Amino acid sequence: MGKNSINRHIKVIACIAVRMKSKRLPFKPLRIIEGKPMIVHLVERLKASKEISSIVLCTSTHPDDEILVDIAKECGIKYIAGSENDIISRFLKAAEMEGAEHVLRVTGDNVLTDPQLLDLIVEHHLQTKADYTRIDDVPLGIAPECISIDTLKNCREILSDDPCKSEYMMLYLYAPDRFHVEVLELPLGQRRPCYSLTVDTPKDLECVRRIFRKLYRPNKIIEWKEVIEFIDENPKDYIISSDAPIKMPGGKTITFEEWRTLVKERREQSRRILITL
Repeated sequence: MGKNSINRHIKVIACIAVRMKSKRLPFKPLRIIEGKPMIVHLVERLKASKEISSIVLCTSTHPDDEILVDIAKECGIKYIAGSENDIISRFLKAAEMEGAEHVLRVTGDNVLTDPQLLDLIVEHHLQTKADYTRIDDVPLGIAPECISIDTLKNCREILSDDPCKSEYMMLYLYAPDRFHVEVLELPLGQRRPCYSLTVDTPKDLECVRRIFRKLYRPNKIIEWKEVIEFIDENPKDYIISSDAPIKMPGGKTITFEEWRTLVKERREQSRRILITL
């Protein structure tokens, strides 16, 4: 982990949104994968980044989340404890503490967040002076989003009537009619939009454990291409069905197919660039 190579005076931090609360998989961040809690694996992967200045674990003041602060200390990273439901306020608090101008949104569910893709996103975000930068058509759970602080503040204003909606901040940030949105795209042969590596359920956890059992070695970061090659050999358990429900604000849901259509429409209105890795 080090200062970004594009503008060393511009501070970009990785903010991990994480809490112990989970109905489908209680105490999720502490679930053990190859001898370590899931959240520790995530921190280790983020530390491999060359483009971020620091990592901040952003949890809440709920008593159940105190253990996450202890883990942050053990991992040698920064931390803040803020609102239980207003995730954006936690990110802004972390950015103020670190004097950051941009944040990477990382969630504790996404243990396979990839540092190589992360660095590409940050580099492009700074080069283009974007408000919001993402990479599309990769497996869910391996790529973060980069957001300028001014854009994050703007988003919070939009959600001022209901801060709980900040859980769905991507819907309000991936808005090319409102913000300067940059989208990175992989060549067709590398795209896997229907794979999921997000850990929400016991089944998801077992699927990720399977990947780690095969590919993980101490002091070695599993690369996203290795993960895709592994899943390609037996994709059944990792594919999201077209009718799978996707949670939306206000307790609503749409199907995964409808979600893909929504994302495609926004992508077509954004500035896109094809990258080769």
